[in-house]
Amino acid sequence: MRHEEPPKKIGRYSPQSHLATGGMGRVFLALDPEGRTVAVKQLHPGIAHESGMRERLRREVEVMRRIRSARVAELVDADMEADPPYIVTRYVQGRTLHSLVDEEGPLRGDALLRMAYGIAEALVAIHDAGHVHRDLKPSNVMVAGGEPVVIDFGIAREHDATRLTHEGAAIGTVGYIPPEVLEGAVAGPPADVFAWGATVAYAATGRPAFGTGGMQAVALRAYRGAADLDGVPGEFRQLLTAALAPRADVRPDARTLVRALSDHPAGFTMDPAAVDPVPAPGSGAATPGTEPVRPGRRRALAIGAGAAAAAVLVSGSLLVGRFGARADPPQASPSLSPVAAPSRPSYQATVANGQAGQKLMDFLADNAGKKVLFFAPLDAGITPYAGGGEPFDSFGKNDMALFTFWPECRENLDPGEQPTSLKCEGVQVTILGEQPARVGLQYTNGFYRVQGNFEVSADGTHQGIHAFTLKPVEAA
Repeated sequence: MRHEEPPKKIGRYSPQSHLATGGMGRVFLALDPEGRTVAVKQLHPGIAHESGMRERLRREVEVMRRIRSARVAELVDADMEADPPYIVTRYVQGRTLHSLVDEEGPLRGDALLRMAYGIAEALVAIHDAGHVHRDLKPSNVMVAGGEPVVIDFGIAREHDATRLTHEGAAIGTVGYIPPEVLEGAVAGPPADVFAWGATVAYAATGRPAFGTGGMQAVALRAYRGAADLDGVPGEFRQLLTAALAPRADVRPDARTLVRALSDHPAGFTMDPAAVDPVPAPGSGAATPGTEPVRPGRRRALAIGAGAAAAAVLVSGSLLVGRFGARADPPQASPSLSPVAAPSRPSYQATVANGQAGQKLMDFLADNAGKKVLFFAPLDAGITPYAGGGEPFDSFGKNDMALFTFWPECRENLDPGEQPTSLKCEGVQVTILGEQPARVGLQYTNGFYRVQGNFEVSADGTHQGIHAFTLKPVEAA
């Protein structure tokens, strides 16, 4: 969590400390004019004036006004005309479920039953109001007196409000997002049930239900229905397996969860189809259990002025294969793309160094002067910068974004040595247009991705760095 100095005033509220920062806004603990504590969520200044953002927050307010449940942090106030706009909710004094389990270990017995039941009750209230939370996870569940309260409706919306988010974006947290949403479907109540199952599994085991590792590896386990439920008490097994079913149509609804938990969870009988996997995009290239190469420690590297004085971060553990014989070459992770590729050429794989970088360089060279579709996450070892080499502001606005990767090194690198154009072949990609943009470089759930339709231009080679420019042409 990135801590920020709170402003002196937000409307009539006095911020006391910074609580959290997310993709849409930042949250502060504040005092109202009567001295009572509240949580104030303020839209990021950098996106407050983007098309649709204020309307999106306005709909969030409408969501919260219609939901009446002690299991959901209720709305206190809102000002959509402020600059930037903000909303105020009840401040829940307690710890998140994630912190509770992390510090004290998995829940057992009555504590686990109360947690599972309470979160399911919150979903009933949300769904009965005609809405979907879409980002249920342990860090969005506060625990007060052993009882759960669901918070953060930052991306909640009405079922039919399909135009409020960027097209092609799967919003939520990987490991809590079901396969249908990863494929680009509108999140409905079954998506919240899936997240409920993953959240309760974490509460019962202290581990993410679909493990850790790269985003693609975690998501592929969700497609296969490969939830890790070791350590979950036996009476909860079938209910959680059903909630985590890859197919949305066989998951129980929230009311069924409440009934099962209030009666006897061990008596719940799941649909046998709950264990059937669904096809994953790009999964044909992967074998079960395949893990993406994990990035090593990030290190800063400044490349020469001939490459626009861009600074890039690279990962030593990725510089293998063509970079030397110190390790196995990196494998390109299967792509997870909720964007349906049009007839134009498309690139839907992770942007990384080594062999994956060679693949992208060849794609750019082959399609110079053409329009292409991208849905490509940046590997953790590749960090974008703004024009001029300044750090890229994922919440603000930049005139452009650029990043550099290294497909091949002509000479073996010494231990600890970072690649430069003296020994390695590099590629710099510049994305034009005000960033972050609807088409361009986006930041979601802790990772960057290049998304949209672009026209590719090859800008030549200087000092071993091949330069390409992506110019957005229309929304993906």
